[in-house]
Amino acid sequence: MKKLYFIFIAILIIQFCSSLTAAEVIKLPEPEKEGGMPLNEALSKRKSSRDFDETKDISLELLSQALWSAYGTNRPKGYKTVPSAVAWYPLRVFAFLKEGVYEYDANNHTLTRVLSGDYRDMTGTQTELVTSAAVDFVFIADLNKKSSLDEEHKYRYVYLDTGHCSMALGLFAAANDMKGVPRAMVDVDPLLKLLRLDKEDYLFTLAFSLGY
Repeated sequence: MKKLYFIFIAILIIQFCSSLTAAEVIKLPEPEKEGGMPLNEALSKRKSSRDFDETKDISLELLSQALWSAYGTNRPKGYKTVPSAVAWYPLRVFAFLKEGVYEYDANNHTLTRVLSGDYRDMTGTQTELVTSAAVDFVFIADLNKKSSLDEEHKYRYVYLDTGHCSMALGLFAAANDMKGVPRAMVDVDPLLKLLRLDKEDYLFTLAFSLGY
């Protein structure tokens, strides 16, 4: 009887660990790479909006499309939808959702959970805005990523790179009848601490709120 009890407990532990592992990494749906709203129409509709409907969540399909638009791969060798000086691609992209914080892996098109729980309020000083958005994206540059650039140009180009991502998200929002706004008013030190990133090595560059 005791042996059966331990076997039962072992099975439960294995099932729990398996479900936890499955929940840690989310394989995103394949993004649509053809069709959609014409570019000129998306440009004409692009605007920054700060009033979001907090009752509406983003679907996994649209989240997948948004991440791919902003920093996904579109060619072999990891080349992306947005340009980067000397193909450096130093940015790490985090998605802050109601259920948790996730990091985007562009090469595998997956999300890896970093934290469980709602931390959207950490992504900006305008709390009502950031907590009503369906998702808040945070862009952080890894300054230690190998590159031929010198230090001066690294600091210059990380903001240029993030600007490309921001515009891509703005066009995505317009093309999908969503609202979005890029933001820089963030209490950076607590944010980096939350993500367990050393401010000597990582640089916050921008946040972007997306919703309805």
